[in-house]
Amino acid sequence: MWRNFADVLGAFVRSLRSNSAGNVAILFALASPVLMMAVGGGIELARTYNAGQKLTEVADLACQYASRPSIIQYASSSNGGSTYVSKVTSFITASLQSQNFPYTQTNGSPFSYTANGPANVTLTSTVPTIFAGIVHVSTIPITASSHCYDSPSNIQQTVPNGNSTIIAQEGFEAVHGPCDHTCWNLPGGTTINYCRGCSIPLVQTQPANTSYVGDHGLNWIVLGYCLEQDLAGQSVSTAAQGDWEVELDCDNGSATAGNSSISTSIYLPAGAYELRYNYQSREDYIDYTPTYICGTTANDLNWANSTQLTSSANVHNALRTNQINVYLDANTDGTIPLHTTMDGTEKLGGSNLIDMCVYAQNYWIQRSVRINITSAGNYWLSFAADGANDSYGGQLDNIMLCNGTCSGSVSDNFPTAWASGTTLFQDTFESPSYVSGANGAPYYNTNGNTGNSLGTSGSSSGWPETSSSGWANAATNQLPYWLEGCPQGTQCIELGWGSNSLIGRGFLLVPGYYQVSYRYVSEVTFSNLSGVYCGATPSAARISTLSSTNGTGINRVMGVNHGTLTEDTNTVGVFMSHAQLASTPNASTTLGTTITYTNPDGSTSTTPEDAPNAISLTNYDASQNNPLLDICGYASTAQTRTVNILIQKTAYYWLTFAALGTDDSFGGQIDDVELTSLGSLYGTAPSGTVVTIPVPSPAPGSTYTDSGVFSGFSIIADPLTVPAP
Repeated sequence: MWRNFADVLGAFVRSLRSNSAGNVAILFALASPVLMMAVGGGIELARTYNAGQKLTEVADLACQYASRPSIIQYASSSNGGSTYVSKVTSFITASLQSQNFPYTQTNGSPFSYTANGPANVTLTSTVPTIFAGIVHVSTIPITASSHCYDSPSNIQQTVPNGNSTIIAQEGFEAVHGPCDHTCWNLPGGTTINYCRGCSIPLVQTQPANTSYVGDHGLNWIVLGYCLEQDLAGQSVSTAAQGDWEVELDCDNGSATAGNSSISTSIYLPAGAYELRYNYQSREDYIDYTPTYICGTTANDLNWANSTQLTSSANVHNALRTNQINVYLDANTDGTIPLHTTMDGTEKLGGSNLIDMCVYAQNYWIQRSVRINITSAGNYWLSFAADGANDSYGGQLDNIMLCNGTCSGSVSDNFPTAWASGTTLFQDTFESPSYVSGANGAPYYNTNGNTGNSLGTSGSSSGWPETSSSGWANAATNQLPYWLEGCPQGTQCIELGWGSNSLIGRGFLLVPGYYQVSYRYVSEVTFSNLSGVYCGATPSAARISTLSSTNGTGINRVMGVNHGTLTEDTNTVGVFMSHAQLASTPNASTTLGTTITYTNPDGSTSTTPEDAPNAISLTNYDASQNNPLLDICGYASTAQTRTVNILIQKTAYYWLTFAALGTDDSFGGQIDDVELTSLGSLYGTAPSGTVVTIPVPSPAPGSTYTDSGVFSGFSIIADPLTVPAP
């Protein structure tokens, strides 16, 4: 091998001397070194440029990787961000290999990150020379730098789906892990395609192998037992999107437990956000169908304690088996804040509750939670099963966290079975059927038992599909059923006999518009009265005029002269109240039973703490917990009365009809009570006056901070309006 460039040149010249071309050949030979250096230099520069380009591409890719929501979550971990640096450094190494970079990256710390400050990538290498060695240049150094961000709050978090408003998304379509195959055999030899970890218990810590990397790169840490990923058509008929959804109450291997949680950390700059997710129940409760039961706070749903499943599965412990809670917590030290499940058996991810769902059977609903971040930083978003720890749970899919609001409208969750104009409940008081009583023959029977007056609700008695139940009648379960002169049919009831009384019953209603209607007529007529004394308020119905005058009362049906009576004797008021804001009478089917009340604090008493019929007829407070829907003081002929109402939260609402006139054993008669659906809040509001039924705090649409427990953010409690895209 030639030792150096001089040896090469000398040998070349000697060979030319024997060439017949003579001087021309010698001149060409003397110019060759210059030509060789020019050509070689070009080749060296091209090789160096190409290597520098690849190095720059990797540096830029590394900055993009370092800014992903699923990666930047590690920036504020308890180990000072070393996990963050390690992950980005590993990405750089892998990228250089995938780019077939032929040289060695020599910077020992290619990624630098200052906590809550800038991040940079600096890559160095050397390109060995071929021709430049002639002038003693054996390598050419190259450097590529990329500035990732000045601080995490300056970057726009996006997912690679073309929608720049979405900063985190999960559809659970990434099927991987130890259970992306058939997990077990079902009775009869059939198999079912569940997904990962379904029979592999996970410890209640955070080992690295208990995470699920989703279809948009989010890293979810699983606590409890496992994350059960189900193919549509298995535990539920369809997925909200794609082919897969997840169940958080997965199987522990023996179908006796499974409550679990998933948590991911996301960097959120200060600003407004919207969280959307889809939820559906797996198990069906007869007391709840077809409603959905979700709310902002635990107190919103503390009444939802039915255990009456329609299926035979898991009836041993069916309290809230479908429950899923949503939490948002500041990520201060890299560890997930925890809460204890209702039954006290699990510590799962999440501490600050921002939403929860207990029930939505046979259809997916979409929840929208609006969040206002006041302190930029990393936050844990967690979803956790709660309620019965029994391997049967709610289904979760299609999670989106968006800057501002997500594009597109929120799904309308109003039950399709309750289309506008649907009669949800009706009681004409024709059943049970009565015969004339001895003291009122043939006009009425005083042994009326409203505990047996069931009415109709869809295809079954009771409400919504509960075991048949009637009206609660206070103070005792007994009032007259009139058999003559009723507004419709052959029977109606009188309120005011014996003493002023009331009847009431509860309805489980979701947010929306409804109409209450009934028929009214006076038992006693007065010759000096004419017209109709009915209205939305006592003043509109002119009740003060009736209560301040006396007249001779004549029984409208029997024609009996009852002597001098105060002319408000026929007054009946209609109320509706949230069951957590007013005392509710407890129905009995035993005639003559003294009725007890369940008070808002859960206690039981014979005297209500907050009576559902409490009212001042002279100074009515329209903002009271049991708002007046309608009031009638006098009408000598039957009147059909209607009122539209607005329900703001899913809950039981108590409809009450009460005698309000002078307590003199006479009263108004009512008949044909109906509850009709007018449709979703997303539709057009009904014309005329709409009575909004008060609900417990927090009021829908109000800013909620959980009495200062939330750190760095607030939410909008159960907004009634759809957020604009």
